[in-house]
Amino acid sequence: MSTIDFGDETVVRSTFATAQNGAFSGDGQLSLTKSRLYFEASNKIFEMGPYEIALTDIEKVEKCWGTGGGILPVTADAIKIELNNHKSYKFMVADSEAWIELLTETH
Repeated sequence: MSTIDFGDETVVRSTFATAQNGAFSGDGQLSLTKSRLYFEASNKIFEMGPYEIALTDIEKVEKCWGTGGGILPVTADAIKIELNNHKSYKFMVADSEAWIELLTETH
């Protein structure tokens, strides 16, 4: 069950995704509204999220490699989101090009 409260916001796009942080990763749901990007992990034990990113905080979105164990490239369908505070997030998603297009046109 989702703990994210979208309030009166409309979800523009949502998909299954894997968040990556170095060697650690967590599966969950990535959702985009007109003002925010959310990630909520399916398994709360590994503490991968939830993440809530204001679209105005996004500096750059680019395609990257999703890796296994933080080292071995396993998929080219991944995106890296860099924020204006120098933090970054990596998500393995299907149709990464569409996500990049949506995220770059909305911020």
